[in-house]
Amino acid sequence: MIGISPHTASELPVDELAMLVLQDLIATRQDSEHNYLYTYTEDKIHGYHTNPQAYNAIAESIAWLRSHGMIAHRPVDNRSGSILVTRQGAAAAESGLDTVRATERIQSNLHPKIQARARRQFLLGEYETAIFVSMKSVEIRVRELSGFGNEVIGVDLMKRAFKPDGPLADPDAPRGEVEGTMMLFAGAFAVLRNPSGHREVEFDDVTEASEAVMTASMLMRILDRVEDAIGNR
Repeated sequence: MIGISPHTASELPVDELAMLVLQDLIATRQDSEHNYLYTYTEDKIHGYHTNPQAYNAIAESIAWLRSHGMIAHRPVDNRSGSILVTRQGAAAAESGLDTVRATERIQSNLHPKIQARARRQFLLGEYETAIFVSMKSVEIRVRELSGFGNEVIGVDLMKRAFKPDGPLADPDAPRGEVEGTMMLFAGAFAVLRNPSGHREVEFDDVTEASEAVMTASMLMRILDRVEDAIGNR
């Protein structure tokens, strides 16, 4: 059963170790947390029995799996340590830690206006759609705050809205900061919004896709500050 060395258990971050434990639970069809941990604490072949740091790390990884919904108590099983690998756990074991981390990022840190539009698409694996609707939400809010009509779109809208003396530019900020904000919004639209609007773009890297959505979330938080500043003028 033991496929994880004490050195590996002691040195890996808890999430990386947890994915190894998850794969081990699936491979061995383990249904008892108690039995699984007991195997490690009593292991004399690999040296776990004299290495509490290592078997404690295994226990921590079990706790991590439970807190992330990857294992659960087995129904109709009265044993306190009964476990099963959930559907989410099985999917995580197949997709890998990068997908787990990216999904966790999307689940917990998005601006509410982005989460409402993009979270479902991202969790369904529709990364291009998630990025498109995220940036579209930013575009709509910039247009509403700046007062431009629907004929002004994309990069052009960002430049007009945030240029020095533009309706969303901070009149008290140094010119370099104002121009930097304009370039930030315009650049994000040129790279993330415009390609998806004109051609099919494949985001095969789940980490890159999640960070693209997070970029839209950051832009939306900047717009929160812009809106507050406009209200105080």
